[in-house]
Order: sequence, then structure tokens, then C-alpha cells
Amino acid sequence: MKKTAALFIILALCLGAFNFASADSAELAANGDFELLTEEGRLPLGWYFDAWLAEDFETLVESEEQPGRGNTVHIVNYVENDSRLCLPIKCEPDSYYRISCDVKTKNAAGGVGANVSVEDSLATSKAVLGTNDWQRVELVGKTGSGQNELTVAVRLGGYGALSLGEAWFDNFSVTELTEKPQGSIADFTKAETPVSGTDEPGEMPYFGAILLSGFLTALIFILLIKNIGKVPKPVQSSDTMFKVVISLAVAFIVRFIFSFIFVGHSTDIRCFSGWASAMAQTGPSGFYTSGIFADYPPGYMYFLWLAGELASVFKIALNSNTFNFILKLPAIAADLASAYLVYKIALKKMPESSAFILMLVMAFNPVAVFISGGWGQIDSLLTLLLVGCMLLFLNGKTVLAGAVYGLAILIKPQALMAGPLLALAYVLAVKDKKTTIIRTVFAVVSAFAVIILLSLPFFKGQEPLWLLDKYFSTATSYPFASIEAFNFHSLFGGNWKPVEETLLFFSHGTWGTIFIAASLIYTGFLYIKSRKNNPYSLILTAAFLLTALFTLGQYMHERYLFPALSMILLSFIFYRDKRLFFALSIFSVTLLINTLSAFVIVDHAEARGIQYDFITFTVSLLEVLGFAYFAYVCTDILVRNNIRPAFQTEIENLSAASDEGTPSDDNHNARFEKRDFIYCWVLTAAYALIALLNLGSLQAPVTYWRSGIDKSDIRIVFDEPAAVDEIRLFGGIAEGTLRMIADDGTEVTYEQVNTDMFRWISIDGGFSAKEVVLSAVGGEIWINEIAFFDGSGRYIGGTAEGGPDGGKVMDEPDQVPALPSYLNGMYFDELYHARTAFEHLKGLKPYENSHPPLGKIFIMLGIAVFGMNPFGWRIVGTLFGISMVPIMYVFGKRLFKKSEYALLTAFLFAFDFMHFAQTRIATIDVYGVFFIILMYYFMYRYYCMNFFTDGLKKTLKPLGFAGLFFGLGAASKWIGFYAGAGLAVILFTSLFKRYSELRQGAGDVKTFRRYTVFTLLYCCLFFIVIPALVYLASYIPYVLSESHYDLKGIWDVQVFMYEYHSRLEATHVFQSSWWAWPFTIRPIWYFWNSFLPAEKASTIVSFGSPAVWWICTVGTVVLIYELLAEKIKKHKGIFVALVGIGANFLPWVLVTRCTFIYHFFATVPFIIICSVYVLMNFEEKIKRAAWIKWAWMGLVLLLFIVFYPALSGLEFPREYVQMLQWLPSWYFVAGS
Repeated sequence: MKKTAALFIILALCLGAFNFASADSAELAANGDFELLTEEGRLPLGWYFDAWLAEDFETLVESEEQPGRGNTVHIVNYVENDSRLCLPIKCEPDSYYRISCDVKTKNAAGGVGANVSVEDSLATSKAVLGTNDWQRVELVGKTGSGQNELTVAVRLGGYGALSLGEAWFDNFSVTELTEKPQGSIADFTKAETPVSGTDEPGEMPYFGAILLSGFLTALIFILLIKNIGKVPKPVQSSDTMFKVVISLAVAFIVRFIFSFIFVGHSTDIRCFSGWASAMAQTGPSGFYTSGIFADYPPGYMYFLWLAGELASVFKIALNSNTFNFILKLPAIAADLASAYLVYKIALKKMPESSAFILMLVMAFNPVAVFISGGWGQIDSLLTLLLVGCMLLFLNGKTVLAGAVYGLAILIKPQALMAGPLLALAYVLAVKDKKTTIIRTVFAVVSAFAVIILLSLPFFKGQEPLWLLDKYFSTATSYPFASIEAFNFHSLFGGNWKPVEETLLFFSHGTWGTIFIAASLIYTGFLYIKSRKNNPYSLILTAAFLLTALFTLGQYMHERYLFPALSMILLSFIFYRDKRLFFALSIFSVTLLINTLSAFVIVDHAEARGIQYDFITFTVSLLEVLGFAYFAYVCTDILVRNNIRPAFQTEIENLSAASDEGTPSDDNHNARFEKRDFIYCWVLTAAYALIALLNLGSLQAPVTYWRSGIDKSDIRIVFDEPAAVDEIRLFGGIAEGTLRMIADDGTEVTYEQVNTDMFRWISIDGGFSAKEVVLSAVGGEIWINEIAFFDGSGRYIGGTAEGGPDGGKVMDEPDQVPALPSYLNGMYFDELYHARTAFEHLKGLKPYENSHPPLGKIFIMLGIAVFGMNPFGWRIVGTLFGISMVPIMYVFGKRLFKKSEYALLTAFLFAFDFMHFAQTRIATIDVYGVFFIILMYYFMYRYYCMNFFTDGLKKTLKPLGFAGLFFGLGAASKWIGFYAGAGLAVILFTSLFKRYSELRQGAGDVKTFRRYTVFTLLYCCLFFIVIPALVYLASYIPYVLSESHYDLKGIWDVQVFMYEYHSRLEATHVFQSSWWAWPFTIRPIWYFWNSFLPAEKASTIVSFGSPAVWWICTVGTVVLIYELLAEKIKKHKGIFVALVGIGANFLPWVLVTRCTFIYHFFATVPFIIICSVYVLMNFEEKIKRAAWIKWAWMGLVLLLFIVFYPALSGLEFPREYVQMLQWLPSWYFVAGS
């Protein structure tokens, strides 16, 4: 009987559950008595365990026998935790279910204690706390529309309501109810989690998209910073309000679209949806006593009540996108109201056009759009109330301000963060006789009145101080140093770390308390010092306080910085200090990346790894530095009353614009002097000697036997009987099986694969023979030369015969090297690119189709001249690499006008590790980068010209060359298209400058239109038509090949190319992500010679010189900062270089396929240019620092010499090469 019951229950588990809708008593919970156990005997069969903290020292879940009850479930939480045992069951949509269970507890404390619940919802039974004997708990609820599965649980703790202690569970039951039950009905709707395309553990979804979003936001603010003060005062027009309304309508539409793209933060939307449903079911009186987890105060529940009723009346599914959008409407409305408020306030302080732009900044700030429209949080509602409170106070409406502040507290407890400052403001207002004590008391009473009156409907069944307990429990519900807030604590590893964890002698909590106290004191100081100079200092001081608490305080969540953004923008309006707008930009970028990261990681806990840690550290550092800058600015403005105006007069604007274009700054003529020729050609010659040294052998076996052509067996006869220890084979393009049979009966089999081509392969011998017979027994075999060696490494001479070509396998013994190495064979992707170049030369069907052909055509030229040998397939790329050196010198001379800095530019590039390694391997990157440098060089020459002053014809020459080299670059590798996007930016920026000059009186409209149209038509020719023809012409080898490709075939190759790069899922042990490239975290290992003795090493790696990449990465960041801070003179060449960085580097942020460090090669010239410019300005300011450039070149050369063995394949002691592995991720030596 027992076995029969067991089989019955197991069958039920396999089917999911029984479901008889016609009877209340149909039991759906299989093994609800917990009698059947897993093989280990620890857990009930069919149930699974889950917990917030799942380590053995944190929780225990087991099956335990209890007197008179048999097996029960025993859960112990040793720390505050949420532990549960879960059971998935089938259910019907829009149906009612009763969940019940016997529960016993011991010292259960905190949170919601022992309970039964439904996973992925907020439905929870009443809490059983303390020590209690067995009692029955029950939970009744309704499933959602389309819901077919329910995961029920016995639980100790809950979401956001962690519990300690012990609990036992027995007789668990789930039944369907045929009629709507009386009383409280929970919402069992399963929250939908947004789906992402992930992911290996530790690999963060949307990592690149997040950082790209931050970069684009930064770019937008950079443009705003540059132009916000240059907007001329317009003539007021009647369509102003129409423009405002349309803009706000577009802002609403954008948030509407975001709502459906992002759905919402899975946890928060689930909470809001559950609360809305509960409010509609129970009303305010039963909401907080229903057992549902609810950590928000009553204010926002009123809207959720309305939302829940709307869903009930109009039959809107609670887990639908429509309902999620309804939940987001208050925050979206608050965003738009805030934007309009900014416009109205700004209109009183500045021109209408400037006010309109600031409204757009508020309405379309990406972080505001995302938080309200995407995430679904209500921080914008809190922000509007806090700002409204302060504005009312400043306008003398202190009582109403108190009421609004009370409402803000009732909406979100974070409003209390501003409380100390508002209290001080009221006290000082009385002192300054701006208000009376009576009105201040009324203001306090009005705040409490709003809180109490709106909370009264929720009071039923609560303790007298229930609301105070609610605020306290909410404040302490996350006892962590940081909860996804990228701030000071996260910078030092405190994200999701207990506040008790130590950081430099004290705990995070202690440091946070100290910093909070200091912040409050300093905030008071700022307000006391500034309130009489400018009454609006209250808003700027409040912004300082909120940023200080977010940056330095513990318990901070990712969004707590958001209210400060609106306050900083309003302060910018009141003070018109450009530094405030810069601070707004910093915090907008950091907060956007912060919230996007938190949004993604909540549903991908497994993605916490190096990428997330990288974002956390980098953005935390930027946020902390941003706060330090903001604190300085606030002190300068509020204490020193020092304002740096953002809005200049039109004359000052024209002066600034003309200064940028004067010949003294950006004169595009740079005369070559005698020493320039000496510097340039001596450096080029020196580098050429180094690059060509040991590039590769000019010799390789040429004649060959192919079994597909000559099917005869080959008989090899040695000069004398010999013991064969090793066989070496140099093969061609084939895949097949070769069988070698010695006359002593030994059989050796060799599987030839494509990756063996054109290099020496070693095969074990292990036989003694006079003769060996070679037979192709599968596929095709291609042998250029075969060699046999005895145990002492001596070559065994002999002859081969059989068929017309059989003798060719041993006819070139002089081509057999004493030691195989990179000098006499292919390595890494030469197997693809050099092979395809050979196929182009021989008219074979091209193998490598993942890149355009032009680079392989260049490789083919070397093979055509020097033969199919390592020198032949490498020489052209090396010559291109050598040619880069004088080009970089000329570029540097034209940019900096000084020979020493032109030399520095070329020297850094010449002796960069990647430039050396990447131009000596027969791959195509060198050609793409070569043409990218040239296209940007000529585009810079064009950018420095002006068709008003230089004439149209003169400007077209460099523009045409830029387009030509763009076409050559794109036909070499698709990175040329990335670079081409940057050329478009430079072109249209130049045309915009001409338009600006036209408005300022330079030139005439007719000339401008004619020249602009002709320039654009010329660009269509040189940037579209000619590149297209060059690209198409590069496929001539395909047309001439044995496959005779036509246009459709060429198009199919493009489709394959796109799909290959967009869908590639292959991984590589030496792949590296784009963010790691500037720091050379993962070099790519190209070659290792396994033929050497153990104490020797011959290796080739490619990566950036630390003296170039590390320093230039920092230099580029410094340059960007100094440009934004206006501490360094603007330069047209630096604009071109920054565009080059953006165009060649940023696209890789979005690439999800396997990538390598050499993809950063195209960016290196531009970070060098940026860093040289920073150094030049520094040395010009501090004359005694002029030695730095020479020291830098010395360091670069020193490191090149030190690392030369690892870059060149030079045979060297193994221990020395191992010492070069500075970082744990650097791998130069096999087995190290």
C-alpha cells in the first residue's frame, strides 16, 4: 500500500499536480505531508530550496520527524535571512486558490517570520513570530490572466523582510476554490522578468550598451556645456507655448516607448503591482495588516489604490505592459511638471531660447527618462515635492511648504534626508524676521497633519506608533554599506557588504555616520554663510546635502542622488555659474550608468564579476571625484560668492570663436625644416632595420604532391636503414588522412587539417626502417616536403618516388630548417589571411570571407614578388608599418608645429609594442589602421581650411584624399567604416562652423549655399561612389577565381560577413573586452615554439607598451577634463583626434562577439596625439619640465628593448621571458 501511494505521488509530481476544478477539496500540492524524501533523505521529494543567503552557516533546511506527525520541514535562519522550500504546481488563469499549512516556531524574530507564500509575487500569509506551538496559517489569492503555473513556498522570512529563528511546517495544502471567497484576496500574479540575451557567469548583459549610454549622455552634456552660454537672445514669438507643449508631448512619448521596452524593474514593478491589487482588494484599512510585504509609507498607496481599481474595472491584467505603464504615470507626470517648472523659472532669469533648452535638459535627461519611463520608480515625484516645498518656502508660503514636505515624507522616506536643512531654514527665517514663530509652528503642524490625516485610513488594527515603526524598519531593512549605489563605500568594495565590515580601522557604518554628521554640519555652515547673499542658496545647499549623503553615507540606494539633479539645474538658473552645469553633467552620467547597472543586475545575479566590478569601481570613482568638485564649487559660490558666468555677451562669443580659428592657434601650414627631415628619416630608418630583422625566411618548400591530383602511393627509400624518432611535414591547403607504413610493419597515421598549412608539423615516429610508404586514405593530402629525424635530431636522407609528383615530397632537403619556428612557418591568423592571399594569386576559391579582400591583395603582392614563404607574406604589411612612422611624424608636425613634439608623436607610435608585433604578422589590421591614419590626416587638413577664406577648390583636395583613403580602409577591413563615421562628424562640424560664421557676417548666403552644396556633392563622389567602386574592385580576385563570383555572389559574401561578425559565439582563451584594452589586461599570444629545449623560449605576443598605452590613456582622460574645465586651449587637431578615438573605439562597446586587444590598434594614434598635446601645453607652461618628453621617449625605448624577446620571437632564456609577465593575465610562456 505504501509503495502504491508513493508511485501515485511520484506520478502527480511528473504531471505537475492534480487539478479538479469542480471541487474545493482537490489537493494540488503533491507530497504536502513531506513524507517522501529525496535519496539523500534531507529534503521532501519534488520540493526545492532557495534562500537570500544560502551558505550552511547562514541557514539550514532539512526534513525532521516530529512526535505524532512524521516528517516535517525544519528551517533555521542563523542570520537574518529569507529561506524557503518551494513547489511548482499547475494552475488555471483567473482562478482562486487556498494555500494552508501547519506552522510551529521557536524564537522567530524580524521580518514576516514563518509563513506560506507565493514566489514571484508579494502574496504572504500572516506572520508567525516568537515561540509558538502548531497552528494553521492560510493564504487565499487569485491567479493572473494567462497564468498557468504557481510556485508555492513554506518560508521563514520574506522579500525585504528578513527573519531569524526556527520554524517547522507540516500538512501543506493547495486547493482551488470554485467561488470567489470572502475577505482578503492576495494577488498570485507572477511578475514577468525582462529577458536578456545572456550570458556566461560573470559576463554582464548589456555591459557595452550601458557604458555607451553613459558616453553618449556625456557627449550630449559636453555639447551643451560648450554652447549653453552662447545662445543669442531671440525675439519673442507667438509659437513659444506651442513649442513647449510639443516638446513635453515628445518627452511623454519617449517615456511611453521606454515603458514598453524596459517593462520595469522586476522587483519594484512587482511590488507596485501587488500593492495596487491589495489596495483594490482590502482598501487602506486592511492593507498593512494583510501580511503583504510593503515597505513604503501610505502616500503613494493612494495612487496605487486608484490604479488597482482601474485594473479591476477595465479588466487590465496586473502583469501587463499596459498596467505597468499606468503605474509609471505619476512619475512621468512629475518629470514633465518639473521640466515645465524649470522653463517658467528660467524664463524670468534668461532669454527664452536658453530657458527652452534648460527645459529640454530636464525633460530629456536620459537618467530621468529611464527612471520614470523605464524603471518605473517615483523619485521624480519626490523631487517635485521637495523642490516645490523649497520654492514655496522662499516665496513666503511657509505653512503650505510644510504641508508639501509632509506629503513628500508620506510618499518616500528619503524626503527626510532634506529635513535637517529645512528645519535650519525655518529657524533662521524666524531669526531673520522673514517669518514668525507662529507661522513656523503652523508649518510643522501642517506637515504632521498631512502625514496623520492621510495615514488614518490605514490605522485599523495597527499599533499606535505603527507609522514610526514603518519608517524605522524601512530605513534599516537593508543593513549594507551600499545597495547598488556607486559611491564612496562601493569604491572601497562596500556594495552589498554589511555595515559592520571594516574599512581602515572603522566599519563602513562608523565611517558613514561620521561623514553624515560632517555633511550636516558643513551644509549648515554653507547655508548660514550664503542665505543673505542669495535666498535661492537653500536649493543649492540642499543639492549639496543630498549629494553628500549619497556619496558618503551608508544604506544608500542607487537612485537616492536623483533629486539633487533638479536642484543643481535650478541652482544653475539662479546663479548662472557654468560649473554647476558641469556638475550636473557628471552626476547625470554616473547616475545613468549606476541605475542601468542596478536594473540589469537584479535579474542576473550570476553576472556579478569582473565587468560589473569594473563598472562599479570606475563609476564610483567618477562619482566621488564629481562630488569633490561639486563641494568645491558650492563652497566657492556660497562662501566666497565667486561666480563664473555661463552666459557671455555676443561680442565675447565672437571673440572666443575667432580665437579658436586664428592662425596662431590652428594654422594648418607647418613648414618642414632640415631637422625635421633628420628626425623623421633617422627614426624611420632605425625602425625599419628593427622591423625587417628576422622578419621571416625567404625560403620554404615550393614543390608539392597533392593526393587529389596524383592518387599514387609514395615510396620513400632512406639512404640507409634508420631509427625514425620524429617526422616533420610542411603541407599545403588540404584536409585528409595520411597513412605511413614502415617496412618493419609500424603504421603511423597523420590527420592533416587546414591549421597545419605552410608550417612545419611534428609527428612521432617510433620505428626502424629502410622504406616507408605514404598513402592518402581519406580526404586530400598536400605535402610540400617531408623530413625524417633520428633520436639525436639528425636528418635522415632519402628519396621519394611514385606517380608523377611523388618525388617532390623529399626533393628540397635544403629547405628543411634545423629548428621549426615562426621564421619558417605561419602562425596565428596568417593561416587565414596569408592562405587566402595565396589563393588569390593562384586563382583558387578564397577561403577567408570574414573581411574584405584588399588587405589580402596587399599580402598577395609580397607573395608574388618573394614567393610563398614567411618573408613574402609578411613583407608588405611590415613596409606599411614602417611607412606609418613618417606619416605620424608629418601628422604630429602639422598638429603641433614643433619638431620635438612631432618626433615624440612618431617615436611613441614606432616603438609601441603593438605597432611592432601587429605589422610583422601577415594579417590585415595593419592596412586598415594605415588608411585610417591617412584619412584622418587629410580630414584634419580639410578641417583647418575655410572655403570662405581659402577658396572652395583648395578645400576639396584634402577632402578628396580623405574619401579615397576611407574607401581603401573600408576595403581592407570594416573598421574603416567605423572610422568613416568620424569623418562625417568632422565634415558636418566644419560646415556648421561655416554656417556660424555666415550668421556672424562672414561670407554671403549665396556663396555659402553654393559652396556647401558643391562640397556635399563632392563628398557623395569621394565618400560614397569612389569607395564603393574601390570596395567592389577589391573583389576582382573573386571574379577571376575558379569559382567565378558574380555580383550576387559578392553580395552573398557581404551577408555572410555581417552575419559572421554579428552572430559569432565562438570564444578564445586570449580574447579580451574593449574596456580592458587601454590597460593591456589581456595580451594576445600569437606564437610559442615548442621545439626548443625547456630552458629556452621563443614567443610572440601583441599588446600595448605600458609606457604608451597606460600613460596615453591617462593623458587622454586628463585632456578631456582640461577641455571641459577650460584649462587647456582648444585645438582643431585635438577635436579630430577625439573624434578618431570615438569612431574607432566606441563601436566596439556594442560588439558582443569575441574580441581581441589588437582591435584597439586603430585608436592608438589618436590617444598618442591627445597625450602629446597635454604634455606640450604642460612643458610650455613650466619651462623646466621640458625634459619630460625626452625621458618619455627613453622609457618607451627602454621597455621596447626589455620586451623585445617577447615581441619578436627571439630565442631567449625562458626565465627572462617569464619575468616579463607583469600581470597575472599576461601569458607569454607555455606552462607558466
